Amino acid sequence: MRSGWVATMTLVITGLSAFPAAAAEETPRDVNTHHLFTPPGSRREWEARAESLRKRILFCAGLYPMPERNALNPRVTGRIEGPDYSIENVAIETLPGFYLCGNLYRPKGKCGPFPAIVNPHGHWEHGRLEMQPEVPVAAVFPAPPGEGRGNFVALGVNLAQQGFVVFAYDMVGYNDTNQVDHKFATGLQPWLWNVSLLGLQLWNSIRALDYLESLPEVDRKRLGATGASGGGTQTFLLSAVDARIKAAVPVNMISAHMQGGCLCENGPGLRVGTDNVELGAMMAPRPLRLVAATGDWTKDNPTEEWPAIRHIYELKGAAGRTDVRQFNYKHNYNVESRQAMYAWFGQYFLKDRNSEHFLEQPLDPQFDITRLHVWNSRQPRPDNALKEPELIKLLIGNSERQLAALWPRDKKSLKHFREIMTPALSMALSVNIEEERSLPFHGGTADILCQQPRKIVLIVAGAGQENTARRLTDACITRGWPAQTLGLNISAKDPEALWAKFFTCYNRAPVGDAVQQIADALQTLKTQSKIKHIRLIALGNAGPAVLLARGLFPSVESSIIDVDQFNNNDDQAYIGRMYAPGLRRCGDLRTAAMLAAPSPLCLHNAGMTFNSEAIATGYSAVGAKLRVEKSMLSEDEIVDWIVRQ
Repeated sequence: MRSGWVATMTLVITGLSAFPAAAAEETPRDVNTHHLFTPPGSRREWEARAESLRKRILFCAGLYPMPERNALNPRVTGRIEGPDYSIENVAIETLPGFYLCGNLYRPKGKCGPFPAIVNPHGHWEHGRLEMQPEVPVAAVFPAPPGEGRGNFVALGVNLAQQGFVVFAYDMVGYNDTNQVDHKFATGLQPWLWNVSLLGLQLWNSIRALDYLESLPEVDRKRLGATGASGGGTQTFLLSAVDARIKAAVPVNMISAHMQGGCLCENGPGLRVGTDNVELGAMMAPRPLRLVAATGDWTKDNPTEEWPAIRHIYELKGAAGRTDVRQFNYKHNYNVESRQAMYAWFGQYFLKDRNSEHFLEQPLDPQFDITRLHVWNSRQPRPDNALKEPELIKLLIGNSERQLAALWPRDKKSLKHFREIMTPALSMALSVNIEEERSLPFHGGTADILCQQPRKIVLIVAGAGQENTARRLTDACITRGWPAQTLGLNISAKDPEALWAKFFTCYNRAPVGDAVQQIADALQTLKTQSKIKHIRLIALGNAGPAVLLARGLFPSVESSIIDVDQFNNNDDQAYIGRMYAPGLRRCGDLRTAAMLAAPSPLCLHNAGMTFNSEAIATGYSAVGAKLRVEKSMLSEDEIVDWIVRQ
């Protein structure tokens, strides 16, 4: 079992049937677990998978559904004139009160419109202002190690000289974008809402593209992205979710061995069942060059990661649009790596295949880096700049407003709500309801299913509810409904274990395991047993998890669920009992209940803590039957409800 948390599915044999206990857990993944996706066999399979992954990235970043874009209100606080380039110091307001800062490099003496490149940096000490001197390039390998070397000012200037507009912008907490630090939104509570450093940086990258598109000299059909290390992570995530990126060069990052060790690279639920290689492959069929090093975790790019990516390009009929270049250095974005990037963009955006035309020109050694800062005594950061608590509150408030805007007002809007929120709930729980799993039946279950019943009641029993489940099974049979029981016992200990080492970036949370078990049971009844009419009873502390599963199966006819007086409006209640990243972002138990409509739903044992106001409003709007009881219903009342609906 996972350290700190215990999630057990106990077998309960009552009446006619029982499902088997859950399979033994696999060893949990972490940031360094080797994981390489298996490419699918057909283009159609990949395209479905890629669309699912695109939604997952956006959801895990807090961007599904996509937030409203506020005005960027760009501010230019300084300008440098070079002989054939200019640099502007720019701030854009990616969220109301949050300022992303960077430098805009422009060509001089050339005619536009120009292709444009977004350039997120990695974890260099000086970020976008890093200007490490180059070591001499060896004529033959082995070359000098060049540990960590990068010169991002040279990168921007050289691209501008070649005919590109470049926006080089800060990671959160670096240089001028330091109104919050690079440990933004740590802990379980922000992740409940998919508020994370990774999400904020991905949003900044999307808005950086918006900014470049707004410039009159930029060709919107020729937008690219490049970054190294953590900037490489930002590059391939942006490329995966934003089709405006037409060519990309992620440098020294995409690996099956290490997925990125920073908070800004590990988002809520991001890599459950996937990895950076598969996310990088989502660039297909747009041009993608991997730049790798022999001295870091990209050492196997030519033989392991890139061949898997190339297979996807082959499926898309674009095998010639991807390649890999590897240099004999440690982790870096040095001159050789940069020249490989220049040549790639030159080939696809300038139609020039001659890499000799894209050799890096040295900067003036007297270049004054201090002139590239955005904020100064004459141009201070605006007074409305938010601090971390205010920013988290803004993002959570935006989520609540989006949910309220989507909340069903009639049957038509219920359909739209279901289209958006069913995948969101599934992604929050990391539950797969599309794959058919084989859950063999045992004993009396097999006998009854051989008779091919057309209807059944699934009773999910929480801890200590075994005797109640047996009595309800007998009562359902007496009333003409075959019944089957699934025993479910979820106990939570030390929620912080779900945060340590980004556990829930790579692994499903225990409540997700429980919901998957319920989903598998429902799917088995529906597809393998071909039962037409399924009704659902949840007992005791299994109730909230059953309600989540019920939201993913609209074909269940009616349900009666003990919500166990769960406080569904309290973040700490979710953290202590049924934590899953993004569960609050997608509307939690409110959304799960609403997704059950228009089928009849009874929620009992609500007490004074379970808030059903939004659920009741939605059910009334769509003309669906909802019953909410503060007290616990009797066994006779439970059976009477389930057989009469």
